[in-house]
Amino acid sequence: MKAQLTIDLKGYWHAGGGRDAGSVYDAVVQRDPDGLPVLPGRHLKGLLRDAVARAENWGWDHFEGMTDTLFGRRNPSDEGAPERGCLRISDGMLPQAQRRWLASAEGERLTPALYAGLYATAVEHESGTALKHSLRGIEVTIPVKLQALIEPVPGQTPPDGWDERISDILHLIDAVGAHRSRGLGRAEITLEVQP
Repeated sequence: MKAQLTIDLKGYWHAGGGRDAGSVYDAVVQRDPDGLPVLPGRHLKGLLRDAVARAENWGWDHFEGMTDTLFGRRNPSDEGAPERGCLRISDGMLPQAQRRWLASAEGERLTPALYAGLYATAVEHESGTALKHSLRGIEVTIPVKLQALIEPVPGQTPPDGWDERISDILHLIDAVGAHRSRGLGRAEITLEVQP
């Protein structure tokens, strides 16, 4: 059984790839080979893992042991290697039809409109002027809907009701990407099971 995660972004968001753009941006958005925005699956997995772990720690029904079962055990012992969980999460990407159109000759001229820049600078308290060398810029992506696939790792069987556990915790995730605590990446996330 597979499930589709839909990430409905409500404002600008930034999922960086650890690169800059010289003097223009200190951080640029991660893109696929067609130049379209991507929200890495490892980031989504981390957000889901954290939310399931909180539910487990709070004693929610049917969550005991779910974090390690679904997402793996990071440090099972001092000597052992991390153990794999039974779920894998794909990168969050634009729906296939939108990606296909934006990658076409007709649509690729609109691809740059998916991105914007945000700039900030430090201000000296006494004078109210910008501090030298403090201007920072990041590239952000406009609000879009992304889709990611959650499926079992080949050869592993997730416990019954894993999709319900994931659905139960989605409201605990209210933002994705970098700078979530600064207002970027506000999102509504939903799960739809696929046969």
